[in-house]
Amino acid sequence: MSQADPHLNQDIKEFRQPMVTSVGIILGFLMNFLAQWATSDDENPAIQSLADGVVAVTLLVGIALMIYVLFMLLTNRYDPTQTGVYYQRIFRWYMVAIIISFSGLAAALFI
Repeated sequence: MSQADPHLNQDIKEFRQPMVTSVGIILGFLMNFLAQWATSDDENPAIQSLADGVVAVTLLVGIALMIYVLFMLLTNRYDPTQTGVYYQRIFRWYMVAIIISFSGLAAALFI
C-alpha cells in the first residue's frame, strides 16, 4: 500500500470514534472478566495451573495491545499525508489485539 492508493481514505475521523468505542467496550469486558476471575475465590490464588497462566498472559497481552491501539487512535502526531497508511497499521494492531483477547477467553472456556 502506498500513499497514492486511491482505496485508502485519507481522513480517519470517520473511523476513529467507532474504534475508540469498540476498544473501550472490549477493554471494559476484559478487565471485568479478569477482576471477577481474580476475586472469585479469596482463599486460593486465581492462577493455579499452567492453563490458568496461559489464559492470564493471553488476556493481559490483549489488554496491553488494546491500550496501545487506543493510544494510537487518540494521538494527533502522525503525518497527514500518510493518514490512510497510518489507519491501516492501527487497524492491523486492533485486529491482533481482538484475536489474542478472544483466544484467551476461548482458552478460559475450554481449558
